[in-house]
Amino acid sequence: MNALDQMREASRPLVHRIAVMFAAPGSVTLLAATDQHPPTTAVAVLYVLAVVIAARVGGAVAGMGASVLAFLSLNFFFTPPLHTFAVGSGEDLVALFVFLVASAIVGLLQSSAVRAKFRAERRELEARLLNRLATQLVSGEPVEDVLEGFAAGICDIFGLTRCEISTEFPDTAVVDRHGAEDPGHVQNVEIAARGLEIGVIKMWLGRRERLDEEELRVIGSIATQLALALEGMRLSREVREAELEAQASQLKADLFSGVTHDVKTPLAGIMAAVTSLIDGRGFSERQHLDHLDTIKQEAERLHRVVNNLLDVARLRAGTLVPAKVPSPIDELLESVINRLRPLLGDRTVEMRVGDNIPDIPMDVVQLDQVLTNLIENAIKFTPPHTPITLSAVGHSGAVRVTVSDRGPGVAPEKRDRVFEPFERGPGAGAGTGLGLAIAKAIVAAHGGRMWVSEAPGGGAAFTFELHCDMDHAGEAVRDAGTGVGR
Repeated sequence: MNALDQMREASRPLVHRIAVMFAAPGSVTLLAATDQHPPTTAVAVLYVLAVVIAARVGGAVAGMGASVLAFLSLNFFFTPPLHTFAVGSGEDLVALFVFLVASAIVGLLQSSAVRAKFRAERRELEARLLNRLATQLVSGEPVEDVLEGFAAGICDIFGLTRCEISTEFPDTAVVDRHGAEDPGHVQNVEIAARGLEIGVIKMWLGRRERLDEEELRVIGSIATQLALALEGMRLSREVREAELEAQASQLKADLFSGVTHDVKTPLAGIMAAVTSLIDGRGFSERQHLDHLDTIKQEAERLHRVVNNLLDVARLRAGTLVPAKVPSPIDELLESVINRLRPLLGDRTVEMRVGDNIPDIPMDVVQLDQVLTNLIENAIKFTPPHTPITLSAVGHSGAVRVTVSDRGPGVAPEKRDRVFEPFERGPGAGAGTGLGLAIAKAIVAAHGGRMWVSEAPGGGAAFTFELHCDMDHAGEAVRDAGTGVGR
């Protein structure tokens, strides 16, 4: 029997305590009242033990009553003249009154000590419950699990048959300890924060009619702590939602700013060239071709911006599924370099391809976009006339393709962030900041990976790795789109 069970025993109804009060000294009387009864001193000690038992089980009232009954029984059955309440000598009278006082004091002390022990143990359990509540709420556990554990703790501490905690989150926890058809009387404690009710603790008391004032005080304290914690969680949730909304607004503003510049600049070039062709007179054939070439380059630039935006939309929708076909990587590298030759200008582009590299299962159009974004990124962040190197090597059933430059490079602490959407490095000027994020997402959709490191001659080296096995399926577009779907 634990301390809580013992406390419930001590707080039994009056009829039970009266029964204990009579049973304890009565048992001693039945055992000792024989023709050859033990010495009176031994019987007195047994009566004191009976008083201790009565006080232990029935409380102070039962202990005091047992003390009086023991005094009367000791006088009637064991003090000459027997079977009468008269006392034959003054010494016996003094002894009887000393016995009464001693047994009463022992009973009171025993009852007080037991109650103090019970209160201390219950307060310890209450403190543990409050500490568990605080720990669980700050640990990030689901609210319903926290409430269920709390309801179970309340049932255990206060001997409830059923406890239900409901809040506005909305989360409800119900703990039924005994499963009885009639769980008994119901008592409610409000969970309130800032004067507003945000929940309720509903308790079924079983055989008891109501909780006492001390128990209600403790449960009220628990409800207050729970209310403060739930209100804090609600405010934290609102703050997170506000932060996410602010981030989304900032991302939209960044996207709008970058797209506005990237769309406006090529359109302005196209309009200027077209206007010159329409209004101009006396253009030479060379000048005429230069204007057409400008229109072509700016249209291609605008086409790349639109493609990036479409790729973002497809990645977020999970529809950018690569149509893999085994293809040679060297042909793709040469095709991209030739297509970007006008953008490269007089830069030197060195291409290195290892021997016996197998064909790679890839979507040629998508991998073309990856290489295009990497080369454009190298052009944007490196001084004019600096070389760019493209290399491809076989490695453990995979092919690694690297685009390296001679620019300032990427600091180690920024190498993870550089692939995040809308992340633009210093000196990049305006732009959407989506090129590297889209490139990495496309590689991930192919089951590969991408990273950045320091180039051997200084600068940045962007590397992606693709597996040569057609059956190798990496994480699909759902995971590939997580980086740009924010």
